[in-house]
Order: sequence, then C-alpha cells, then structure tokens
Amino acid sequence: MIIHYLKAAFRNLLKYKTQNIISIIGLSVGILCFSICLYCSRYINSTDKCFTHWERIADINLYTPAEEPYSGTPATLFESLRQLQFQEVEAFTFVAYPRPRSYNVETIDKEELPYEDLYAMEVDTAYHSVFTPEVLQGSWAVASQTPNAVILTRSLAHKIFGLRENPIGKRLTLAQRLFSSPDTTPRTGGTIYTIQAIIEDIPLNTSLSFLQKIDMLILNDSEGLIQFDGRDSMTGGLTFALLRPGKTSAQLEASFRTMDLKHTIFNEKNTVSASNFGKLFREKSVAPYFAGITFIVGLLILLTGLLNFFHFLTGSYLNRSHEFGIRKVNGSNGKQLFWLLFTQAIIISFIAFLLTFCLIEIFNPYLSFSLFDFTLVIERDSLLIQTIEYMAGIILLCLLLCLFTVWRMRYASIQSSIYKNKSKRHKQKIRNCLLGIQFFICWLFIVFTVALYLQADKTGSTLFNTLTEKEKSEIISIPMDYRFLKNDEKLALIERISQHPDVKDKMLTDINYLKGISGTSMQTEKDNRESSLEVNIMNVPNNFFEFMNIPIFSGHALKTNSDMVADRKLVERMKKDLLGTTLYNYQDSYTVCGICSDFVADTYNQSQGFVFLPCDFKYYVGHCYLKCVPGKVEVVKAFVKKMLEENLPPSIQLHISTLLEDIHQAQAIENNMKGIILFFSFVSLIITLLGVYSAITLDTERRQKEVAIRKVNGAGLKQIIILFARTYIYQLVLSAAIAFPLCYAILQLWKSMYIVFFNDGLLFWISIFIIVAVITTLTIIFRILKIARTNPAEVIKNE
Repeated sequence: MIIHYLKAAFRNLLKYKTQNIISIIGLSVGILCFSICLYCSRYINSTDKCFTHWERIADINLYTPAEEPYSGTPATLFESLRQLQFQEVEAFTFVAYPRPRSYNVETIDKEELPYEDLYAMEVDTAYHSVFTPEVLQGSWAVASQTPNAVILTRSLAHKIFGLRENPIGKRLTLAQRLFSSPDTTPRTGGTIYTIQAIIEDIPLNTSLSFLQKIDMLILNDSEGLIQFDGRDSMTGGLTFALLRPGKTSAQLEASFRTMDLKHTIFNEKNTVSASNFGKLFREKSVAPYFAGITFIVGLLILLTGLLNFFHFLTGSYLNRSHEFGIRKVNGSNGKQLFWLLFTQAIIISFIAFLLTFCLIEIFNPYLSFSLFDFTLVIERDSLLIQTIEYMAGIILLCLLLCLFTVWRMRYASIQSSIYKNKSKRHKQKIRNCLLGIQFFICWLFIVFTVALYLQADKTGSTLFNTLTEKEKSEIISIPMDYRFLKNDEKLALIERISQHPDVKDKMLTDINYLKGISGTSMQTEKDNRESSLEVNIMNVPNNFFEFMNIPIFSGHALKTNSDMVADRKLVERMKKDLLGTTLYNYQDSYTVCGICSDFVADTYNQSQGFVFLPCDFKYYVGHCYLKCVPGKVEVVKAFVKKMLEENLPPSIQLHISTLLEDIHQAQAIENNMKGIILFFSFVSLIITLLGVYSAITLDTERRQKEVAIRKVNGAGLKQIIILFARTYIYQLVLSAAIAFPLCYAILQLWKSMYIVFFNDGLLFWISIFIIVAVITTLTIIFRILKIARTNPAEVIKNE
C-alpha cells in the first residue's frame, strides 16, 4: 500500500506541476523568512537565560521617593548590602556599565600594539559565582587577588594573540585616562593591567550589555568605578543578588520592606527593591518591541506562504472529489483515503523544507545584522534546529487538513462526489478570503518599503543639504582620532595624503560631523554663566564654507581669529540681526561677521542654531575630509588605505568611507532596514502573485467549457479577461481599503521621530496602488490569454 500511496501522490504532483512548484517555493521562502525573524525574536526573548543561575539571580533596583526607578545603582549600594545579612542571598555582585577603553597590548616580541575602543566591563570578584563564566585559561581565583586584573574573552584573545600564544601574564597599558581615574593618573593613562584568565565569549543576549560584544572583564580596577571617589553620587552600574536555592526575589523584596531598606543618593533616601532578573530591562528597553516586530513580520511572511500552500492543497483535494467518490464505491475507507492525502502533503512539505535548508546554507554568510551599536549574528546550527521544529508544526497542520478532508468526504454522498453537482460557492469564498489576506499582508510590506526608501532619500538629502548627493559621495571621510599619534604626525600624514593628484581639497575637523558637535553654549556676557546661550558650536577651518558649499547671505566668511559666523536658524530664533554681535566662549570673544544658510547635521532633533568658530587645528585633529575629483573616489580611497597601513600599527582597524556612507550609517533605521523590508516585500509580492497565478490557473481549467461557450456566442478577449479578473481586482481594492488606513496611522507615529518627513499625501498611496494593480493585472492577463486563445470546438469535444 505504501508504494500505491507514493505512486498516487507523485501522479497528482505531476498533474499540477506549476501549482505545486509555486506552493513549494512559496512555502520554502516563507519558512526561511519566518525562521530568521523568529530566531531574532526568540533570541531576544531568551535574554539572560544563557546564565546557569538565571532563575536564582535577582535585580537590585533603586526607586526615587516618587517611585520612579533609576536606570542603575551606585557602587556603594552593593557594598552596603554585603555588610548586611540576608538569609535569602548567597552573594551580591556589581557590574559597571560596559565602556570602550584603549590599551597598548604587549605582544610575544615584548612590543606594544595599540588597540582602540575595546569594550570593557568592570566587575567585582563575586561576578564568577553569580554569572559563572566558563574559564578556558588561567585562574579566576588568582585574578580575584590581583590588582588591575584583566579577563579576556576567547574571541579577543585569539584576535590579539592567535591560537598558539599563551596570553596569561601579558600586560595591557591604559592609553587614556578614564573619567573615574584618580587625579594622579595622567591624561595619557599609563596604568598597567595584567591578563590573568581567558573566558568563553559572553552571549549578546544579556541585559548586562544587550547585543553589544564584551571584549574583557576588569577586576580590582584602580582606575574603575568601584574604587572611584565619587561613586556614591552616580548610578554607574547594576547590582545583582544570587539567591539561595529555593528562595525567590519576592522573598528578598519582603525582607527589604521589613527592614525599610533605604539608600541615600543625590541627597535623597531611595527605596531598595528586588525583582526578577531582567524585569526592569524588559520594561524599559526597546528589546521587547523589536522582538514583537520581528515576530509579526515573520508571521506575516509565513502566513502568506502557508495560505498559498494550503489553499492549493485544499483545492487539489476538493477537486478530486470525483476520484474519492469512485474509491468509496470500490471499498476504500477513511483510513486509506487519509494516507493517500497525507502522503502527498508530506512529500510536498519535505521538498519545501529541503529547499529551505539549502537556502539557509546559501545565505548563512550574510545572516548578521547591525543597527546603531547593536549586533546580532544568527548561528546556522541553531537556525536549522529551529526550522526543524517549525517543520514538525507544519506537518501537524497538514495532518489536521487531511483529517478534515477525509471527514468531509466521508459524509458527502457518492452521487454528489461522482457527478459534481454540488455547489462550488463555499470553496470559492474560502479561496477568495485567503487571497484577500495575502493581498493585505502584501500591502503592509510594500507601503513600508516605499516609505523607508522615500524617508531615507529625504533624510539623506536634508543632511548637509548644501551638498548634492553626488558631491557627498565624492567626499572621503577619514577618522584621525588616534591617541597614539601626536597632532604634528597627524597633520603631516594628512598633508601627504592630500598631495594625491585626484584630491581637490581637504578639510580638518575635530570630530566627525555626524557624531556630535564641538560645543553647546556661548555666553552673551564675559565670565557670566547666567548669560549662557544654548547654541551648537562648530570649530571649523577657514575653507569650511567653500568646502561644504554653504552660502553666506550677509557679511563675510571667517577671516580673523575673532570672527564668528551664525546660521539663519539662530537669527530666526534670536529674532534680531546678529551681525556685529559679540559672544563669549569661556575667555575668548567672537564677533558675528556673517550669516550663512542653515546647517543641518541631525534629522531627529530640531536645531538650536549654529555658530562657526575659527580653528587652525594646531593642537588637535580628530577627523579629515577629502574632496575628490569626480570618478576618482575609489582611487583616492585605495591610496588613503595604503598610506594609513604604512603609518599605523597593524592592530588598528581602518575605517575609510565617504560622507554619503557616513550619512547612511547615521540614519540606520531607514538605510539598514529598507533592504531587509524590501526583501520581505519582494517575497510577499511574489508569493501573492504566484497565489493569484495558481488560483487563476485552477479557475481557467475548471471553466474551460464556459469560456468556450462564451466564445461561440461572440465573447471577445476583453470580455473573457474581465470575467476572470474582476474577482481579483475586487480583492485588491478591498484589501487596500483595509490596509492603507492602518499603514497611515503607523506612518503618523513614525513621522513624530523626525524634523523632516517625506510627502505621504494622496499621490503616495495612489502610486503604490497603481503599481501593484498593474503587476497583478499583468499576471492575470498572462494566464488568461492562454485559455482565451483555445479552440472552442476542441474544448467542447474534450468535455
């Protein structure tokens, strides 16, 4: 019987080859997108569960007298708690906020190489007993007794020292003074740290450093927050308690309330509270929203593929009612009919999942996402395991569908099954409803894809709007904030680079213009802090206005060291002519010599206005911009890379980009997400169109005799197209009427994030509808033309 079931299944697969291929591809791509999205959602929702004792860890929080929670706790809180006795607690630990640090690292040749922005997290010695990191080399116990001990993660140890060299005992020299360093520490750092252990990488899904990679842990840090003199007046980290087995955070909270436990900070007595591990993080962070969004997106894509798959599967079952009726006459029972249908469903499902596994292998190198400072890397093995779980779920759905079909056929009369005199209206309603849902999902993705692209273009053109997109793409952006280089060395290096024949001009700056400003306030009266005026300050060279194509509307550009240029935004805000006005920056006075056009370096926050102060950058250069000859950007980039590699240590990771690329990076929500949503939109649209094609194919095959009779009676191509297409056009219009208002409401919420937004007026919605309607119509016409051109005589003869 098994061979018979397989033969019957393959026979039906070959009978509807096109529809089966469509349903398999749609299901496979839908499962792939769903698996990736749900991986992200599950990964975020499992935050902190990577720790062995996560169920026994409690958050220790501080609440103001107004019952508002602080974002963190001071280091003095866990010191105070350690001195008290709690029968519920086994250990308290404190973890400072992770921050980037720069070190000069001792190599095997006793040389020192600089490493910039290593993400370090200061912890106390009880961290090991609470969070149980896996120690691969060295000893945590030794590190606990060693001043300024460093615990490297495995990936950083391999990056710096390779796989063969033993890093234990190697020295790291702090390259820059920390804000918490003692006054005796020089600005250039110099404090020595020693590597005492190597631990396994800390997972990204922890509330300690959510989706940010930790490079090292620091113990007994003389420069850190735990020993900082001002630690009692700042919330610089997080406090945790490891509960004894069988104890809960609620019991610890009850002990705190019994003691009426308070902790003084900012001259206020604040309530000490205990809660479940990660509770405050889940309530205050964006992580749950991101997890919810990815789940919804994945579910919509999967639903689109499943609707296609189950619609065709159900249709093919019901279209075989004639066959099933004959089988009943010949003695087939419900069990045999069930296995006949289920075998076909299993074969299609396995083919779809095999294709999904192949797609995962193909896309595996690209399955990582970065947004702002967050990074998520999808592990292939975990994704495959989760996909197998979803496979079991879909097979279960197939089983239920087969049982439903068998139940329906069992109670259907043999006469109605064989002679097909039963109405098809109910089946058409179900099919039309499923297609309508597919169109609705498709509208959601397409609208937000177009919106993301339009908004990315709007923000990109608004930032530094005095430059065209082409000009932005021809300006190379080079970070120069290397602490190990003297400023004279930086200036000499920039001068050599700017001598390249394809470099038109150079501009020195103290910062990347997309990552901040030089200052935030000036004074209208000298040495009078009460006269402070909030304004954005930019230290610029004399060629700034020419380099950035910023027009001067009145007065003149910077000429002397006491000149200052203001933009029109500040003039409008002050409501007076600022030419000749003197403002003070600490002891230095500056007189407004010119008014320029608005300078836009941020599209999320309204500008207070800008003032531009002269600077020759003799003392500090943090960034450099090069304007290139059109078409020579890549040539200059290669030259810059070569020069930097020759003059910088090999440990330094180079970042060379264009101003346009910097803009795209700064506008991460639009530019990073638009490609992902575009892919989902493309998948959704293709699956929906394939569903329409499959449905119209079944329609045309079922109604061949009707079409033939209409052609005999004089119906033309136009009438036949309208006959089949109007149902789908109705679905398109109805689904748009439901989806567009929902999308519009979401866009209005999104608009509140920006100071500029694309034109989401009537033309936006009409254009989207027309484009999708045209694509859908072409799909329908393509399939209808085949049946419209058939010979009526041949059709009637076959009937």
